[in-house]
Amino acid sequence: MSDEKTTRTLEHELIQVDDRKSLNEYLQSVDKTTVHTSFSEYFFNLDKVKQMSGKEMRDLSGLDRSYFYHIKDGTKSPGRDKIILLCLAAGLDDDETRRAFEAASVPSWYSKDKRDAVIRFCLCHHKSVIDTNILLEEYGFDPLASHWHTIHE
Repeated sequence: MSDEKTTRTLEHELIQVDDRKSLNEYLQSVDKTTVHTSFSEYFFNLDKVKQMSGKEMRDLSGLDRSYFYHIKDGTKSPGRDKIILLCLAAGLDDDETRRAFEAASVPSWYSKDKRDAVIRFCLCHHKSVIDTNILLEEYGFDPLASHWHTIHE
């Protein structure tokens, strides 16, 4: 992971700003952070993702070939579940996945949501998409992949 400050770190620093000098220092530190303009720009520039072929990423995520390449070239913006599929496939951690949500402007994790809790457990324990979907179904939640039932049956 890079030395770039996380949004949480920046939020914590901003709360601590109590005078003009510290405000100037904060604004200078923000200038040094990378702002990703889209999910595809963020996701496909991660080292973990760059190390994988498109075919490997598609196979592990379960995404349709055409849809995957539309996401990759930025012509389609994936929804939250598709982002999670890609993050699981790439082996991203919780922080990287949260950043992917931010880059896509979709809601982040919600601690009181039990489905999110199961998905985060799987993400943190490096479970595959298939294992994640199985666990979601065991707990009575909708799986991530819309075509999951046809694959699973």
